[in-house]
Amino acid sequence: MIKLANLLPKSLYECVVARVSIDGSTMLAKNRDRAYSPELEVIHEIVNDVEVVYMRDTITDWSEGMNSNGVGIVNASLAVNFDEKEGELAKDKAEKGKTTRPSYDGEKIRTALSKPKLAEAMRSILTFAGQDKKDIGVKGMTIVSNPKHSFVIEMTSKHLPVIKKIKGDKPTVRTNHGVAYPDTGYTGGIKRKSSLSRQQLAATALSQVTDKKNVLDALSQQKSTDKFMNPYRRDNSYGFTTSSQVLMDLDDLRFEFRHDSENSTFKGYVNNLPKGYEPKINVVIETTTDK
Repeated sequence: MIKLANLLPKSLYECVVARVSIDGSTMLAKNRDRAYSPELEVIHEIVNDVEVVYMRDTITDWSEGMNSNGVGIVNASLAVNFDEKEGELAKDKAEKGKTTRPSYDGEKIRTALSKPKLAEAMRSILTFAGQDKKDIGVKGMTIVSNPKHSFVIEMTSKHLPVIKKIKGDKPTVRTNHGVAYPDTGYTGGIKRKSSLSRQQLAATALSQVTDKKNVLDALSQQKSTDKFMNPYRRDNSYGFTTSSQVLMDLDDLRFEFRHDSENSTFKGYVNNLPKGYEPKINVVIETTTDK
């Protein structure tokens, strides 16, 4: 555990996210579940002189990714009631010709990714407000890491951030229930059971991976006969399905993005890098299906 005071200035959605260490590389991975069919893109650009790559949901503006200094960010929601409604809210606004921005966390994560150092990225995650000055920091379960150090930040609009340093090579997995704050996220019923199941199954699968290229395949396994209980959720009666996966190799600077063609629409790779610039991050984009 590290002290919040050391990071703060002196003036001061359903998913599976994981940190994995394999073959000397530190990696972040995520399965992103939505109750709607997101429209996704991968953007590669320079922000504040830092090369960044991130996936972006064009419906909600949600984003997460990594930079060329090996700083990566993934997040799982604890605001589960809003998380279940965000797609409908966004589409409703779009149909009425209003700005589609149900959440400001996408901007917050992109801002954090523009920081060259891990400590600066963490400070941004904790303190940046963006357009809504009352909405400070990235909410939920955030794993932020560079090749040497990894942290879990747990916070909500009603709870102060708890920061835990990840130690050792054992996989660290978070889903949609609180750990430091048990009263957050899913606290009971079938959805909490699913959150616990997805966390356990993902951790077990990732602990058995010995090759980096198999991480996302491990997170796609169907170990439970109940599709709602698996880390990669295929068509089920509750409406939440996995729309995409991402893997960030923070040592080798590799960003792998998989979109599920049954549960999302891929809008393309957007290369905003300056002409003649030689990218440091290798981007790999694949298509899969929940069949």
